[in-house]
Amino acid sequence: MSAETTPTLRRRQLGAELRRLREDRDLTIEDAAVRLGCSTSKISRMETGVTTQRSRDVRALLEFYEVAQEHQERILDIARGVRQRDWWHRYTDAVPRWFERFMAAETSAVSWDCFDAQLVPGLLQTRDYAYAVMRAANSSLDDDEIDRRVALRLERQNRLAGDDPLTLWAVLDEAVLRRQVGGKTVMRAQLEHLRQAALQPNVTIQILPYTVGAHAALGFSFMILSFPGVSGGEVVHVEQLNSGLYLEKEADLRRYKLVMNRLRAAALDPERSLDLIAHAEEDLT
Repeated sequence: MSAETTPTLRRRQLGAELRRLREDRDLTIEDAAVRLGCSTSKISRMETGVTTQRSRDVRALLEFYEVAQEHQERILDIARGVRQRDWWHRYTDAVPRWFERFMAAETSAVSWDCFDAQLVPGLLQTRDYAYAVMRAANSSLDDDEIDRRVALRLERQNRLAGDDPLTLWAVLDEAVLRRQVGGKTVMRAQLEHLRQAALQPNVTIQILPYTVGAHAALGFSFMILSFPGVSGGEVVHVEQLNSGLYLEKEADLRRYKLVMNRLRAAALDPERSLDLIAHAEEDLT
């Protein structure tokens, strides 16, 4: 699904517009909370699009902000659409609740910049590689549950295709190429898949070789998701064992974007990165 049509993106856009209208009136989140008779955290969730905004709450805020009637109707049309569900909701039985927020963000994003220290990013994994990763991380799940999670991961990869594909720029530690996830046969197929993916115009892959030594992201992985529009914004996602950390403050974004730029500068260029992937594949024969 195109990022331009997702309910998640509509929630973010609606929230950004509500925030703009509030600030244009020099009102605080506390003022809006008093008007709705709710907590400030609810107003914050409405403005960030984390929660679905109810039409009656949106209307009450628009009246409080003295928005012109014609503009109110346009915004309320968006509010009515945010209650639709994204495609991935049919997989909610297969993923933990904390991962749903990431799915919503990924579905709406227009670009994904990431550094991975250990594993191939999910959007670039083959079925067998993804299965091996899921099985190792979830030993208590049965095969059907693992298959369900793998199916979701593979369907997510549709974001890299179509008329409005996601732009992916991945910097991978050389360890990602050398760790034999699933065994030699699975790993060879995965490396070949990486090389083919890198030929897509919207996919850039760089390898950070062992020879670099210490670097700006030693010991952790992260991604930066960017959203469309002037008010689309960005978010840093750091996946943890049983949760995901989301950073949206300007200072955090600047820090992670600086680290990402340093990693790009230190890594091999895309052409030499493809050569190293090919060499790693040959080493498995």
